[in-house]
Parts: sequence; structure tokens; C-alpha cells
Amino acid sequence: MTVLSGYPRLLAGALLATLMWCGALNAQTAPNDTASAPVPQTLEELDIKLDEMVKERSIPGAAVALVSRDSIIFIGTYGFANKETGEPVTEETHFRVGSCTKSFIGLGFLKLVEEGRIDLNTPVREIAPEIEIDNPWRETHPVRVIHLLEHTAGFDDSHLNWFYFEGPVLPLKRCLEIKANLRTVRWPPGTRCSYSSPGYTLAGYILEKISGQRYQDFLTGVIFEPIGMNTTTIGRTDEHREMLAAGYNKDREPVPRWFDYDEPAGALTTSVKEMALFVQFMLNRGRVGTEQVIRADLIDRMGRPTSTIAARAGLEYGYSFGISSSTKEGRRWFGHGGIVPGFFADYSYNNDCGLGYVVMYNEFAFVIYDGLMAEARGFLACDADSTPAPPARVPAEILESYCGYYEYRSPRMQLLEFTDLLFSGTTILYANDTLYQQDFMSDKSALIPVSQNMFRKRNHPGASRVFVETEDGKMVYASQGSYYERTAGWKPLVHRAFFFVALLTMLSGVAYGLFWIPVHLYKKVWKKGDRSPYLWMRIIPLLAVLSLVLGVMPVADQTMLQFGQMTVRNVIFFISTLVFAGLSVVSVYTTYKSFFKPVSKFARVYATLLSSACLGMTLYFGYWGLIGLRTWSY
Repeated sequence: MTVLSGYPRLLAGALLATLMWCGALNAQTAPNDTASAPVPQTLEELDIKLDEMVKERSIPGAAVALVSRDSIIFIGTYGFANKETGEPVTEETHFRVGSCTKSFIGLGFLKLVEEGRIDLNTPVREIAPEIEIDNPWRETHPVRVIHLLEHTAGFDDSHLNWFYFEGPVLPLKRCLEIKANLRTVRWPPGTRCSYSSPGYTLAGYILEKISGQRYQDFLTGVIFEPIGMNTTTIGRTDEHREMLAAGYNKDREPVPRWFDYDEPAGALTTSVKEMALFVQFMLNRGRVGTEQVIRADLIDRMGRPTSTIAARAGLEYGYSFGISSSTKEGRRWFGHGGIVPGFFADYSYNNDCGLGYVVMYNEFAFVIYDGLMAEARGFLACDADSTPAPPARVPAEILESYCGYYEYRSPRMQLLEFTDLLFSGTTILYANDTLYQQDFMSDKSALIPVSQNMFRKRNHPGASRVFVETEDGKMVYASQGSYYERTAGWKPLVHRAFFFVALLTMLSGVAYGLFWIPVHLYKKVWKKGDRSPYLWMRIIPLLAVLSLVLGVMPVADQTMLQFGQMTVRNVIFFISTLVFAGLSVVSVYTTYKSFFKPVSKFARVYATLLSSACLGMTLYFGYWGLIGLRTWSY
């Protein structure tokens, strides 16, 4: 299973870090509970196994397809498209596939390139000057079209309220106007990859301007129909609506009808059969039967970025044109995943084996169950040679020059950058003639040299990370989707020391309250002349901590759809952060007054530490924009 990063528990996760350390804010993969089970040897065995897995996980409905260059090998459908009516999932059932939509936007641009209608290095402002982009580096580093397609524009990702609930569907330009704040460039464009759906929304608008058509109509004519995806649509439309499965939340309750501000980035609706045809199209490098829909050399550009520092330094794979490359089970796979309220989808294909898969289901939860994908990949194993080349010989002094602490500098959402500063940095070490990477609270892993500055992990078939020096002299360590800059080793120590000391001090206030409150009540009842003096220095910081805890608890299990609405729980969360801040300031005052009261030295010192921790956390979260955050308008 894969723990979702970011959105589903964006705010709860951020402030729960104040109450408990949870590294799950960054995506991580838990051990697969099917990993030790034997791999099915026949399609019948696979069908039975997938059906069992769907039932065990209580997934409402799912569909899985296996594909080769020549045929659709297998389609399995499981469970219900609509639990309330008992309608089963079929090959024609439509699912929302979320960010898989980006792959088709990428194909649309490649078609424009093939027709000579666009230069992807053109600055966006030359094509769409009416669309506002806040870019401090506009003159030297303008946002170009290719940056939108490779997530290198420097934009934030979609915020919590990227959905709306009252129709009609808004025009694309109006959506861009409403979400103009998401097009603030955070670093020079074309330096690093940071996933951003708003960039693809702008790309969809440019697609319309260049093609002279609605982007949906353009894609239907040049992509969907040639592939055979005749019922596929993008956006909230009544066309083929009767084919769409009902979406369900983590409690298996129906998800309400919603609209998406970022439709070009994640609003495709299609069936498992039509997505299987798409994967076959990709395996055949843009060919359907005898028709070459898009030139093969252009298809080969997908998943191979060109606009990052890492790409210019020689790293071949990453994210480009709506497709990401990654290594699984020692092989390179291309594809994309997608998740929106009520639905999950994932497709991948491996060019060496000439095989691919599609997985779709109608449930949205905190945890992505990747067992279905792992089972599909396991069944598709082939004998194609994926043995990496022998390690390159690199002098020790060069390897040692890469050592140091590297800070993560490509946060997907600026609001949560502090979690990356706390948990996402990495250390490069040299020992026993080997270079190692060691993430926070993790074991070190060897970096095997492919060249003097490019490296791979042990199970990777080729280079997957690179060291490169920037124009201003910073040493950068970049992988296919991450970007780190070397910094002083003491910075993370100070950052984490402050955070965890303050956190533990605040938590100790709750534990201490369990002691002194009963003692005070006992004295009040039985020893009226021996009460604890000046209780305000204990009560106020305790109330500050409890206000934060009680504010986070109601929203801790919310989905992104719920965070983006003005609900009682979100208002409570908003108020609780303000109350925490106010009480933290008051606690400092009560502590100051305690110096003029007859209290014990221990009590005064402890009160000073606790009130300082609360005030420090208030300033810390205030700096990152979490105090007084209205999730429904962010």
C-alpha cells in the first residue's frame, strides 16, 4: 500500500506533526502484503487472485487490463460500478482517471509539434499574454511551454479548494483567472521538477489557442478517435454519463458531484478497455494498426525531460509530456497515476518487455492499495535483459567532493515546505570506496557510479540521479523527480532540534497536567490551606496545547474534498489555531508574572519552558502560514 502525501491529509498532517511526528507526510511504500504469495501462472489464476484482493480490501469496484503490443491480453472486472443499484463493473464502465489526463495533453502538444504549429521553447507570455504569471525571473528565465509539460515552471500544485460544487462548468480562462495565485514562480523556471497541476491547466488553454478548438475537441479528433477511445471524455459532461461508475470515499459512502478547476490536468473519464488501447498505442510508439498517429521519435520524448538542470547534465529519464519514468522490480516503466475524489487509476508499460497494464477502481482513501498494480507487474514479468552496465571507475577525490548534507528544494506545495526541511533532506557519505545516500531516519543505500557525476541505485538499470554545480556555484543532487541543494550540516540539526524539543515540551504539558490537576483538586478538598499557588502559569499553556489538539482531531481523517469546503470541522480547525496562538502569547505573560508570585523554582522554570515552546511553535507555524489558515479558501 502507498501512503498518500499532501492533499488527503494536508492540513491535518501538517499540524499533527506538532502533536506527533509523522513522516507519512511524504509518500512512502509499505511492505506489500502479497509480496510473499506465489505469482499466478495462468490468467485464470490471476483473475481469481485479483477478485480475492478486491474483496479483502472491500474496494467497491475495480477493473484491470494487461496489454501487449499485439493485443489486449486480459481484462478483469470486479465488484460494483454502483453499490446502491447493484450494477457490476464491466469493460465499458467509465472511471475518472485523474492525473492520467496529463498524458493526453502531452500527446496533444506532440501532435502540434509534428504539424509544425508550435515551438515548445516559446515563452508562454508570447502565446497567452492575457494570462497572469508572477515570475520574478521573467526577463532572464521566462516560463516556456515546455516548462508546463515537464513541471519545471516553478508553480505550486493545486491547493485544497481546487473543486467546486455548483455548475455550470466554468470556461477554462475563467478557471485560470480564479486560480491566478497558483501561478507564482518560486525559483528560476527550467531548473527543477515540482509537480504542478495548474501548469497543465495553463497548457490546456494554450492547446486551445494554438489549435483554434476546445482542447477536448482537439484531443478527440487527433488522439481519442484514432486510438479507438470513442467514449472517452474530459471534463464534467453529461455525455456518456450513464456509463460512469459511482465514486466512493474511504468509508465507502458515495462522493458528491463535483467540478474541477484543473480539468486539463485531471478530468478524463474512460473505461479500462479504452485505456488498454491507449497503453497498446504507447507500446507501439504512436502507431495504431498501419497508421502512425504521432511520429515514433516524438512518442519517445515522453518520460524523458529536457528542461531541468539534471536533464542538461545528462540524466535521461524523469517527467515529460504527462508521463513519468520509474524503476520497479529492476525494470524501467513509463506511465502515470491519478487520484480524484471517488476514484483511483494507474497505467504503466515497459518497452523492453512490450507489456503494460491498467488498474482502475472507484474508491478514494488515504491509502493507495498498490497490490493490484504489483500483481499485474508480477504476472507481466519477461526475460528481457535488464542487467545494468558495470560500475564506472571514479577517483575517490571526486566522490568525496559530493559529500555533505543536501536540503530538499523542490516542494510540491509551498505551504508544507517546512515538512520537507524537517524530514526530506538527505546526506551523501563516502566509506569503503563507495558513495552512499542516507535519508533522515533511514539506512544508507549505495550509489553506483555510471559516470563521474551520474549514479544509480542497486536495482536500477541505468542512471537515476546526478550531481551538478549550478551557475551560482551550488552543488545540486537531483533524481528523476527530486532536487536537493547542498547546505551546511548544522542547519537540519538546529531545525529539527527546535521542532522536536518544542514538540516534546508541549506534549509534556499534557502529561504534567495529568499529575498536577488531581493533586490540586486533592489539596482543594482535603487541604484547604495548602493549595497550589498561581495556577494560571500552568492552566494557560495547557489550554494552548489542548486547543491545538482538539482543533486537529476533527479534521484528521478528512479527504481533500472535505478540506476544501467551509464546514463546521474546518471552521473549528481555523479557530483552534488562532486560540492556540493567543493562549501561547498569554502564557508568556503569566509566566512573567510568576516571577513575582510565591511559586516553586521548578514550577517557574517549567512554566517558562512550556510557554516558550508554545510561543515558538506559534511563530513557527505562523511563518509557514498555518495559523489562521482557512482551508476552504486556500
